Amino acid sequence: MNERQEDTAKPPREQVVLFGAKHSLCGIVTHSATKVPRIPIVVLNTGIIHRVGHHRMYVTLARRWAAQGHPVVRFDFGGIGDSPVQSAELPPLDANLISIGEVCDWLESNLGQSQFVLIGLCSGADHSVIYAGQDKRVAGVVLVDPTIPRTFQFFLRDTIRRMMRPVVYLNLLTARGSTWARLRHRFGGHAAEPRDGQFAQPQLESPEAIAFLEQTYQKAITNGGEMLAVFTGGHSFQHNYRRQLWDALPNVKFGKQLDLRYFKDSDHTFTYVHHRERLFSLIDDWLDKKFPSSD
Repeated sequence: MNERQEDTAKPPREQVVLFGAKHSLCGIVTHSATKVPRIPIVVLNTGIIHRVGHHRMYVTLARRWAAQGHPVVRFDFGGIGDSPVQSAELPPLDANLISIGEVCDWLESNLGQSQFVLIGLCSGADHSVIYAGQDKRVAGVVLVDPTIPRTFQFFLRDTIRRMMRPVVYLNLLTARGSTWARLRHRFGGHAAEPRDGQFAQPQLESPEAIAFLEQTYQKAITNGGEMLAVFTGGHSFQHNYRRQLWDALPNVKFGKQLDLRYFKDSDHTFTYVHHRERLFSLIDDWLDKKFPSSD
């Protein structure tokens, strides 16, 4: 058993904390298992999934990172899990960004550390990068399947993939499938069927959306944030190759601050243990490289 595995086996100390001005944001602080704590990590909700994460992934990660020296906070946004709605007036995004700031304030006041790493999957990744552009205390973000626009190469790869499926030609011959549905919608006024079982996607390729995302990512980079972005094959309707983030946001000057990875064989929520372990090991190595222990 190596040193990292031995450290991970030690049980961490966990503390229930109510964050925020209302003391109603419910979270768990998993305290560092080392004498000199490393940079704290804040784990954000994925959609409406509460702080344990899919397959209890965030519980495992929090204890793993605490054993390596990182204090870790996993908390519920207002209206999710054990946290009541924080504001009836603010849009959810604005309320959630305020909540992230309140958690970071607590960490700085109680642990005496002024830099943090944010991690999120899907909507949690989007929250992470948006907040990183607003708070220079965020030294790094781990973005897993964040929202990005589709590109020319995305559509080219998607078309080739579809044309290699025999069912496409069967559907064309029998007047079934998404192609015929789109034709019926265009000429007959009938509702089109969702493509590949997915709901209609937002217009992320619009100039306004691209400009917003470029501004968001550039702010995070300009603030000095290191960035690890991991994309999976589980969201093939949105991204399908490694360089898509660079191609989709060409005006962002990522430089050496972006580490970009693509796990083609993994699903969106890392259902299989070996896929989770590959993700965990990647993040471990990135943290060791970007935020090494001061021991």
